[in-house]
Amino acid sequence: MSLTWSQKAKGAYDALTRRYDQKIDTEMGRWQGRVFATLFDHGWLRRRWRNEGRIAEGVYRSNHPDAAALALWKARGIVEVISLRPDQGAVHAFEAETCAALGLRLKNVGLTAREAPRVAALIRLLDAFDAIERPALIHCKSGADRTGLAAAIWHIHIEGKPVAEARRALSLRHWHISLSKTGVLDRFLDAYAERLEAGPIPLRQWIETEYDPAQL
Repeated sequence: MSLTWSQKAKGAYDALTRRYDQKIDTEMGRWQGRVFATLFDHGWLRRRWRNEGRIAEGVYRSNHPDAAALALWKARGIVEVISLRPDQGAVHAFEAETCAALGLRLKNVGLTAREAPRVAALIRLLDAFDAIERPALIHCKSGADRTGLAAAIWHIHIEGKPVAEARRALSLRHWHISLSKTGVLDRFLDAYAERLEAGPIPLRQWIETEYDPAQL
């Protein structure tokens, strides 16, 4: 069976990712990592557009910060960074390196943007929120989808806000498009809201005992 144009394009992108998204412990590795972070990971776009916002007192959101952005956040008093991206690859390595140099505490909670959130990842996020040290920054790649979901979860889990109010954090204001594949994140919140109609249940308890990603 012949591949479609989109499948071929994805295959080519994946091949470039495997080539350039490498360890940064050599001069060549660092150069390739910079190429990946700047071009393939869209770092060039985030140099001017940072998609920043405030979630709560001492809790902020943005897209993936580069070294310059992290230094600015440090100057604003940030002491902790929660990344919703995987703790692997060149982009993570550069962030971990910069956070260590700046004395920032970095936590990684790998959420997904186009698939239903996994139970284990959601529990790690709740644990990170329960132990957060403020002021803190929460980010993913674009600051739109995973960060929006995390902000909504913060409002529900930490502040006790209704789902209808919390879900405003997952909106077009920060470039979340619910009609795309990332709409599965909206359906996560919808599923919890529907469950609450049958009676109160804490978000953590629902995730641990009733939530089924496959149903989304």
